[in-house]
Amino acid sequence: MPRTFKATLVLIGVLIMVALLAIISIAQSYQANKKIIEVNRALGDLNRSTEQILSQLESGVAVAGNAGGTAGASNDRYAAAINDPNNLLSPATDQLIAPNAVPGGTLKRLISSDPKGFNWLTENSADVSELQTYVHNGFARQDFNNPDNFVSDLAYMVTVNEDNTEYTVKLREGVYWHVPKVDFSDPRYEWLREPRELTAEDATFYYEMAMSPQVEAGSIKSYVEDIEKVETLDRYTFKVTWKRPVYHSRTTTLLAYPLPRWLFSRDRDGQEIAQESIPVEFNTHWSVDYPIGTGPYLFDSFKPSSQVVLTRNRDYWGAKPPIERIEFHIIKDPEQGFARLLSGQLDFLPKIAEPRYRSEIMNGGPKSPFKTGELEYEVIDAFAYYYIGWNSDKPMFADRKVRLAMTHAFNRQSIIDNVINGLGELQTGPFYYDHPANDPSIEPIPFDLDRAAALLDEAGWVDTDGDGIRQKTINGENVDFRFTLTSYNRPTVRSWVSIFREDLRKIGIEMRGDFVEWPLMQRRMDDKQFDAFTGGWGLTWFNDPFQIWHSSQADIPKGSNRVGFRNAEADEIIETLRVTFDTEERMTLLRRFHQIVHEEQPYSFFYAPKESVAWNPRVKNVVFQKIRPQTYSLPWYIDESAE
Repeated sequence: MPRTFKATLVLIGVLIMVALLAIISIAQSYQANKKIIEVNRALGDLNRSTEQILSQLESGVAVAGNAGGTAGASNDRYAAAINDPNNLLSPATDQLIAPNAVPGGTLKRLISSDPKGFNWLTENSADVSELQTYVHNGFARQDFNNPDNFVSDLAYMVTVNEDNTEYTVKLREGVYWHVPKVDFSDPRYEWLREPRELTAEDATFYYEMAMSPQVEAGSIKSYVEDIEKVETLDRYTFKVTWKRPVYHSRTTTLLAYPLPRWLFSRDRDGQEIAQESIPVEFNTHWSVDYPIGTGPYLFDSFKPSSQVVLTRNRDYWGAKPPIERIEFHIIKDPEQGFARLLSGQLDFLPKIAEPRYRSEIMNGGPKSPFKTGELEYEVIDAFAYYYIGWNSDKPMFADRKVRLAMTHAFNRQSIIDNVINGLGELQTGPFYYDHPANDPSIEPIPFDLDRAAALLDEAGWVDTDGDGIRQKTINGENVDFRFTLTSYNRPTVRSWVSIFREDLRKIGIEMRGDFVEWPLMQRRMDDKQFDAFTGGWGLTWFNDPFQIWHSSQADIPKGSNRVGFRNAEADEIIETLRVTFDTEERMTLLRRFHQIVHEEQPYSFFYAPKESVAWNPRVKNVVFQKIRPQTYSLPWYIDESAE
């Protein structure tokens, strides 16, 4: 809380006392039972109003009079910077916190699996990334209303030189890291008691770790490989210098986030780790069990197979969110999730399972909770797509004709219509179906078992012994066309995998489904221990295919090119895209890349989901974003009177 607002706070205190006296006076004239009701209600309203005012004060908004002092000077400097024509950051057009939001309450949400870990840099699953958006901040963020624009977050000023190779970033002052949720009865942690201020050293530490070959952050390596150096200019300013102008330099610089150098450079006792050992220790550093950030929520606890709990950061430097506590309940069974929502044990469900959507929404009668008002729902576009990935490093799927045959044998549109209730758009390539980079002239590969069988014949897979299974001689050995599809263990996935398996049997292929939970699925993908797998990608607004599709990413640890896609023309396009800034030229290149991937079929692209989300009516101002995380609950609030 800024100390310069003492006068305002004294005024608030006086108002509270006057209001309390008035309430007591009124209460004395009522019967005893009515006294309690009126006083409690008035006190509750007064507390909420006071908390709203304090929240405004703490975020630097003057409620009455002039805030003045150091905080006021800082805010003046930040306001002037955002209007500076040289600043890459634009004024925000989105309003994350509703002015009428009621503070307090607990929001109970669902996540479908245990997070694999909480190292913000080395873990890249969607659930961990979403948790990070509550606990931490980036240097900038994308405007939710206009994702092409970057707006201020930890940085208030970012400038770049004429050839887009030098970015100078100025950080806000007076931003503090969370205190790790360690057991302070253990004397080893005494050195962690006091909050530490965010500095440029924490910003440069992020880049040092991301660029280190010893840090297991394969998904980010390709984005930072063109950085020449990162320098700390003063306590709150740093500079990122790139070797050459590359298109992704802006997003990579602005959307990065700091990491606490003071924490990752020390052991549990607070003793410094040898400089050369820090990158190795970083991967499994003890502190990742107590994740911290600078964001609006504090990491409170994680109980495997139960829940992750976040609590509101009362010392947050920005506008405080209204919800006091967020519980992410780990529920693997979608039906159990719906039952808990209906019973009030959950407030928000990020996806209604397809059978339940069919029974309660598509075919629901007047007693459906969505008709009676017990629950609310909305269908939203999820900025993502699903696919089956074929391991091209396995001889079975090395031939393009085989991969094309697999897509012909995959009755995608029928599954979308009948299993997924039409909640999806057929995907033809690596870009979101409604994004400008997606080439609309590319027709989806049709379901055609005869064509699939012919392609398999051409590829040398034929049934030579009459047992109904195709064979081929590979490296002198007669190999049956039998493979395992590693899949996420969910009822809907089981349903469509079963349909696919039956269609493959008709053309002489035996597929076994191996259904596993997410942590094991993630490990197998990271280690490339699969024949094929069911996958999905959450997408970003700015397209850079390098991470997923460049051949150099096929062999790096925990890399994203898990299927081993290697194509010389695709590599050339990807590399050209990195140094091309003209929008029309980029669209031409991106659409040609789309065509190549469509022809090669490293994935059988499936669908871009439309998610049906549901919530308890006590949750208000439920808005969804164009970009991930689309169900970001920072603007939401709880109205206890609606229960």
